[in-house]
Amino acid sequence: MGTTEKIAQFVAQTTFEDIPRQAVELAKRTALDTLAAALAGTAEPGSLAITRYVKNLGGPPQASIVSGGFRAAVADAALANGCIAHALDYDDCGMKMGHPSVMVLPALLSLGDQLGASGREVLTAYIVGLEVEGKVALHADFKLMERSLNNQSWYGTLGSAAACARLLRLDANQTRHALGLAANFACGVSASHGTMIAPMSAGNACRNGVVAALMARENITANPDIIETKSGFLYTLVGPGNYHTDHLADGLGNPFYIVSPGIGIKKYPSCYHTHRALDAMFQLMAEHDLGDKDIAEVDVGTSERALRVLAYSEPGTPYQAKFSMPHCIAAAMVDRKVSLGTFTPEKLSDARIVEARKKVHLSFPNVPIWPGLADVGPDTVFVGNPVSVRTRDGRTFSARVDILRGDPEKPLSDTDLLAKYRDCGQHLLDPADIQRSSELVLALDQVEDIRQVMDILMASHGRQA
Repeated sequence: MGTTEKIAQFVAQTTFEDIPRQAVELAKRTALDTLAAALAGTAEPGSLAITRYVKNLGGPPQASIVSGGFRAAVADAALANGCIAHALDYDDCGMKMGHPSVMVLPALLSLGDQLGASGREVLTAYIVGLEVEGKVALHADFKLMERSLNNQSWYGTLGSAAACARLLRLDANQTRHALGLAANFACGVSASHGTMIAPMSAGNACRNGVVAALMARENITANPDIIETKSGFLYTLVGPGNYHTDHLADGLGNPFYIVSPGIGIKKYPSCYHTHRALDAMFQLMAEHDLGDKDIAEVDVGTSERALRVLAYSEPGTPYQAKFSMPHCIAAAMVDRKVSLGTFTPEKLSDARIVEARKKVHLSFPNVPIWPGLADVGPDTVFVGNPVSVRTRDGRTFSARVDILRGDPEKPLSDTDLLAKYRDCGQHLLDPADIQRSSELVLALDQVEDIRQVMDILMASHGRQA
């Protein structure tokens, strides 16, 4: 039995009862976090534009658009909701996957909205989708960033298709073809990084998954061995000798990807490559009572590879500032916090932050600095960014945070997660709807119809206006 067939059988046969309670509870938390990122992302110019685009398409009112106040055709809704949830890069992160949840969950929420699926059905499909994209990523020596490709959009399309196939209750044969179809839809180039269309990596993966599963339900076929076959998914994208399919499917669900290596929830609304450096910076500032006026220079250790993502030493837009180590560290120095308000036109041009950015210098120590990129093994032990501060009076202080709060090994508390959700939703939802929607998501396995959640999120448009 080949890899694609094994994966398809796993997708088709896995039930809610097969999934450990730990995985279910973690999935409800990451689902709430993804919806927090979506609520915060609705006001971004790209989100407003994609919402207008989908509304102008017309089509049957099948699935809700977050904060849109309308329903659209299900594939179009998946596109919009994926883009919206990824618009701020505030969604979760996973080993070698990039952003796992946003590639899968918006597709399921849109398809589940059309179907009137239960929360338990959505949770099952969500965990299965995370498993497929995560395990393919872990077992492949992807070097897509070197080849100018956006790796998460390729993994994510497979995960989304698997999840949607599960929600539609496709059999194993149909699921094989859904994966084959999805592989033909997968795309994404790294040149889009830092532009309004960058969140399309998620939106496109979500739409691809919905379309592939719906087409497979109509018995449209593709190569049923697409993952492992010569000239197939891995051969084409990774290259011969850089992937290992022999055992790829054998570990499915043992443990589930969401349990190990796990998924990190973001504490700051910036690129995850900045988070350990920020934690170390805040630690030094607190321990030694330092502010921007006390600091002469900051050295942050990073890697050449990380700078492919942290590509903007002098950001030109608030979105680019999320991928700028100097901006993030400068904002931490000046404001003593990094929040949604850090990435606005006002903060981008703030004279104190502009001046503080000049104090931040990057170095490249020979250590495995987190997060791991595509060509490292899953057993690599990563460390945080070494941060050194030199004060105006000549003192030097150094720190390194290897495990930050929000990492799978040190998860955010329920209080912190709910605070993030409230902060992200406060401009869209009234307090009662924030409370109700968070309760529904954290008890998603008890929700009879996912529309109970989606109706709240769709209607948030009125408060935004």
